[in-house]
Amino acid sequence: MNTSIWNRIWNLMKRMFGNRVYHRNPLRFETETDGFIYGEITDHFDFDEEEGCTFGDGFVQAPNGSRAGLIWDGSEKPYLYTCIEPEDDRWGVYNVGFVKPIKTMKDLIFNFKSVLPLIKEAYDRAERGR
Repeated sequence: MNTSIWNRIWNLMKRMFGNRVYHRNPLRFETETDGFIYGEITDHFDFDEEEGCTFGDGFVQAPNGSRAGLIWDGSEKPYLYTCIEPEDDRWGVYNVGFVKPIKTMKDLIFNFKSVLPLIKEAYDRAERGR
């Protein structure tokens, strides 16, 4: 077998069995939608404003277990921009717009679902590029 096949196999094994990026941060299973789950880096319930948490860091886990970083802030409408292109250990880092401050789990779920179509597109692009 050539080197590129071994690299692919090795990367798949690392994803399946090795430490994943963001492995010390919790997944918020309440957000699971179509196999995608939001993971928390910033404590969304430690409010920076009276109306709730208005910016933070998180990640998303895809149905295959791979992950991507999310840097979010408040926005009038959902958006997603690439911050870091896909790498071996993650399928990118993205700036995303959440449409409301987070004060409750319902707010987090609402925001995650509002950007999920954009996240799925980024995931599909990253997977096609592998």
